[in-house]
Formats: sequence, structure tokens, C-alpha cells
Amino acid sequence: MRKAKIRKSVIIVILLVILAIILTPLWWAVVLSFDRAATTALPPFSWLPYEATLFNYKAAAKLIDLARYYGNTIFITIVNTLISVFFSLMCGYAFAKGDFVGKKFWYIFMLAVMMVPFESRLVPLYLQYKSWGLLNTYWPLILGNFAYVYGVFFARQNIASIPDSLAESAYLDGAGEWRVFFSIILPLSKPVMATLSILQVIANWNSYLWPLVVIRDSAKQVISVGVAMFNAQQNSVYYGPRMAVAVLSAIPLTILFLLLQKHIVASIAVSGIKQ
Repeated sequence: MRKAKIRKSVIIVILLVILAIILTPLWWAVVLSFDRAATTALPPFSWLPYEATLFNYKAAAKLIDLARYYGNTIFITIVNTLISVFFSLMCGYAFAKGDFVGKKFWYIFMLAVMMVPFESRLVPLYLQYKSWGLLNTYWPLILGNFAYVYGVFFARQNIASIPDSLAESAYLDGAGEWRVFFSIILPLSKPVMATLSILQVIANWNSYLWPLVVIRDSAKQVISVGVAMFNAQQNSVYYGPRMAVAVLSAIPLTILFLLLQKHIVASIAVSGIKQ
């Protein structure tokens, strides 16, 4: 018992040290965003602002159309999350409980797609959307989410753990596949939906390369590209406004994770059940 307590204490100390190493730069970024001294120079590290003020946020609001970037990103994120999560659960249900020709082949083929880097598909995708006349629109950012491969794999692993007896009981009562999916599978897949939603929100909120390639109009850009453009245009010594923009762009993800983090743990527990 004593060795176990010592081992547990050592692990806790190590984790706290790692947490401090990770959070310290983030906290300093927040401090710089509220520090007037960081407007034209980088002050020495401090846990609190030397001169607390909202000047950096006011300056950033005048230098970047953050509201427009926020609106574009929120729209794309909501649409893509709804599409990808719904179709991932639907396809995952088909692979987990369905019986159709070529099921194993298509599942293996789908997993093989996960191994292909997006960068290797970027040029063909660009030429494809260009031939369709969809460049500089939101469609290139949306259409690909109908096939969220990792989401299908993750949903399939979790749905496979749902007892078949639940669906069989519904079939005996005259329910069809859609009724089973909406009345049984979806309610039991809330942790999966929460986890996939978080992953999709993070992916869409931080998406940079693909929006940069397919969207030329700055008024239609997402926040990650907007922040990068802002940093490229500003003098490198304007740390305060740049940190203010960075903090504002990270707030939605932070709030979302704090609200849904327990569902991630629950989903991992479900995915660990043996078939």
C-alpha cells in the first residue's frame, strides 16, 4: 500500500509538472493580451500584466474584422459538424449491424483511405472543384465532410458494442431500420456524438491549408486564415494585439471542451468493450 501511494504521488507530481509546462506559455499569451506594455515591445515574462488594460483588444478590433471571420467559421463548423457526425453514425451503424455484399471489403478500403495524407490529395481535389466552378465558395469546405472516415470507424466501433437484442426487439414490434437508428442507436450514441463533434469543431476551427487554397475572397475566409493574415500584415513587435486576436480565436474551443469533456471519457470507455 505504501509503495502504491508513493507511485501515485510521483505520477501526480510528474503530471502537474507537465501541465505547468503546457499551460505557462498559454497563460503568458493571455497576460500579454491584457498588457499595455506589450503593445510595442515584448516585456519580460510575468504572471500578471505590468499595465492591465483592454487597449490591445480595442486595437485588434480596429485592425481585423474578427466578427466576420467568426461568423464564417461558426457557419462552416456547425454545418460540417452536423453533416459529418450524422453520416458517420449512419455509416457506422451500417458497418456494425448491417449485412450487405462487400461489407468487409468496403470497410477495409475505407480504413485504407485514412492512411492517405490530405496533402497528397490536395491538388486533385483543387482541380476537381475548379472544374465544377466551386472555388471561392464554401462548398469545397463542406462536401468532403459527407465522408468523415475516422468518424465512421469510431462510430462503428462503438455501435458494435450495442446489444443486437435491442434492435431485434424493435423489429418484432414492426420498426424499420430508420426507426431503429433514430430511436435506439442515436440515443445510445450520445458520447460518440459528443466526441466526434468536438473533433470536428477543433478540425474545422483550426483548418488552415484547405481554406487558404480554395478561398481567395478575404471576406469569406475562416478565422485561422484571418488570424494568419493579420499577423502577416502587422509589425512583429505588436505582440499585444496579436495575442488578443489569438486569445479571442481560442475561446470557443476552450468553452466547448470544458462543457463536453466528460463525454470523451465515456466514449473511450464504451469503445474499449470487447465484442
